[in-house]
Amino acid sequence: MSPSTAFSGLHRVAFAPQPPADSDIVALPLRMFHTDVLEARRSLHRILGTRLQGYAIDVDAGRHCICVSLHVRRGELANCLRLLTVSMPRAEFGRIAQPAHWMH
Repeated sequence: MSPSTAFSGLHRVAFAPQPPADSDIVALPLRMFHTDVLEARRSLHRILGTRLQGYAIDVDAGRHCICVSLHVRRGELANCLRLLTVSMPRAEFGRIAQPAHWMH
């Protein structure tokens, strides 16, 4: 595969400093205890599907975990938590907040 087509499925998004004031998007912090980012992305898309509005992933190699900030709609939050809890019983959730950055 040539370098120009190797990453044809990847795309970049622009970050704005803050979400719009009328946004119903919240950030749900999630910690997963492995460092396979590709598997984490696949799992999140498989579990949440179109409920997932965006996410940011950081790898914490020292603690051997992945920290994800999931962006979901406030109205879908309870359903997303239920789906993630059932599908990822070892995952840890953090405090729900407004997203620090906004993808547009």
